[in-house]
Amino acid sequence: MKSKRIALFILCAIFSTTLYAQKLSLGFLYPAGGQVGTTVEIEAGGLNINKATKVLFSHPGISAEIEPIKESQSAKRKRRRLNDQSSPQLADRVKLIIKIAKNVPCGMYDLRLQGPSGVSNMLPFEVASYPNFVENKKANAKNPNRVTTLPAVLCGYVTPGGVDHFCFEGQKGQNIVATVKARQLVPYIADAVPGWFQPVLKITDSEGREVAYSDDYHHNVDPVIITTLPKNDIYTVTIHDAIYRGREDFNYRIHIGQIPFVTGRYPAYGTVGKSIKQEIKGVNLGTTTAKVKVKKEGYNQITFTNNIGTSDAVSFYALPKGVKLMSGKEGATIGLHTALSDSLTEKSRIKRYRVNAQMGETIIIELIGRRNGSRIDAVLRLRDHFGKVVAKVDDTEDPMQGLMTFHADPVLKYTAKRTGTMILEVEDLYQGYGEDYHYLLWRHSQLPAFNAFVSPANITIPAGGTASFRVDITGKVKRPANLIVDGLPKGFTTSSLKVLASKRWNVSITSPKDATVERFPIKVELEYATKDSRATAKVVPVDNMMQAFYYTHYIQAAELALDVVAPSPYRLSVDFDVENEVKFSANNEHIPIKIIVDKDPGFNEPIELIMGVKHRLFTLDPVTILPEEREKIIYLKLNHAGFERFRGKKNAPFWQMNIVGTVKGEITKQGKRTFQNAKYREMTPYFTLRLKN
Repeated sequence: MKSKRIALFILCAIFSTTLYAQKLSLGFLYPAGGQVGTTVEIEAGGLNINKATKVLFSHPGISAEIEPIKESQSAKRKRRRLNDQSSPQLADRVKLIIKIAKNVPCGMYDLRLQGPSGVSNMLPFEVASYPNFVENKKANAKNPNRVTTLPAVLCGYVTPGGVDHFCFEGQKGQNIVATVKARQLVPYIADAVPGWFQPVLKITDSEGREVAYSDDYHHNVDPVIITTLPKNDIYTVTIHDAIYRGREDFNYRIHIGQIPFVTGRYPAYGTVGKSIKQEIKGVNLGTTTAKVKVKKEGYNQITFTNNIGTSDAVSFYALPKGVKLMSGKEGATIGLHTALSDSLTEKSRIKRYRVNAQMGETIIIELIGRRNGSRIDAVLRLRDHFGKVVAKVDDTEDPMQGLMTFHADPVLKYTAKRTGTMILEVEDLYQGYGEDYHYLLWRHSQLPAFNAFVSPANITIPAGGTASFRVDITGKVKRPANLIVDGLPKGFTTSSLKVLASKRWNVSITSPKDATVERFPIKVELEYATKDSRATAKVVPVDNMMQAFYYTHYIQAAELALDVVAPSPYRLSVDFDVENEVKFSANNEHIPIKIIVDKDPGFNEPIELIMGVKHRLFTLDPVTILPEEREKIIYLKLNHAGFERFRGKKNAPFWQMNIVGTVKGEITKQGKRTFQNAKYREMTPYFTLRLKN
């Protein structure tokens, strides 16, 4: 059963008083795009975004100005009733006046807000071929939003229990396409189940008869309707959530009209830098062939443009130079560093290929299909020369695909017991077939043992202060391993670059007091041991997004950047070299740590200290640095019972720690909820606590 049929919308529980560090958090953009070559006015909603001073885009041809939205407290309370599905995380509003240059290609771009305390998370902003048509919320089934000109992009958001209506005049025989972008605009909603807007789209005639319906497009959540209108009539388009949830971040963009839509481009695989002639299929195209040549290895999104506009984006995978690409032929031999593209057919719903192996050799074959827009849910089987199945694999998770929640592509690994020829079988789990069930088989000598991600993708640091980023490692990395940070301006220092943990590691960056308030692109790499030498791997910049309270996904960002902001009136450090471990015994009652405070003249506010990293093995009673104090010894208390499991362990365990000092700021009320913002929030560099053997 699909999750949307059983899902419930659950409101996020928030304590009565919560401390925020004035971080800018974007929740939605409305409308979330505009027509190329125009200026569009949009509303952004989120938390603390009314402090934003600048808009950042991942394309230089898009720029914006910020205008505050003046709203009375009574209007806010009316807008955000506690008995609806609203979230305090969407309470603030700003108006963005966005200019899109004529030379900006249609597509999705990163948008972030920047303020005095840093940079927000990213949300997609779409540049489209067609003008926006923004709904009137007073419209209803009897009086729908009337769309006078097509093509257009219908923009709106659904309210709890609501259905939005648009009507247009259509002619018999018109090939109408209606494509929804909803999950694409807000990929994950943390406090919703399922963790995104699940739209349902329908077109009816003037008598209420259904002409077309869609709630998914293949395996994509966002629906698509392709239909030929049966008569001259006034048609109505309706959209709602599958289980009738709604609020401002349940927003959508519907591209509608006799617009180009590509259902498939074949072949869907090629080699980087090499031009490939493709057969294209779809509606309102005017041609059946096209050429594609991409510069980027891996997953690409390509579109088709004609005199009407730009089509939807279709996936295309480009192999690196040096990998031999063969077109599909059943019975072909897949050799090392060779890839083969093929698809399942009605006559060959199971396809077989030869694999030569030496005794003791590890066979590694990766299938790329669903990750490249294919409908295939592939199963790989490897048979020995007796015909016995010696390896079978269905799904293999790919953490690099942060927008996927179902990983359907398998990776097969098998160590050959004897020398000879084996048979590899490819089949769809549900016996599907056709051109859309295409795939690429790529035989590797080895695959990367891990993936590494750095977050946040925009690191905010006050001049003279300390900031941090986190590196997540999925898989196993050999020791010793060190992080390399390139692109830092002169005078910046780092700490905790030696990676001790296997899955997650924090790194500190400290800025000099005279640092320029500016944005600096930086790069992080991981240097690690190999069998014979050392190697480096790229650490991919991401925004971490939460789905449905629990699952966290790595959403890749356009770049990793360090944003230097205005200095705070104080800075925190410790009185020892943070590269040296703080060793302690499990018999200790506490671990003393001396905190040094560097205050600007005239600053005399109390600073509350807390642990920056929460551990159940350590606690810290509330500590306040008084106005006259320049240093303070804090005492990390040990939970002795928790250390019992480490007795007799060969390797001494360790924990990363830093101390955060906060000056409380304004208190705001939203309904019955109270929020305490932070006026300033500074931290010490990270250091390591090590238990003595």
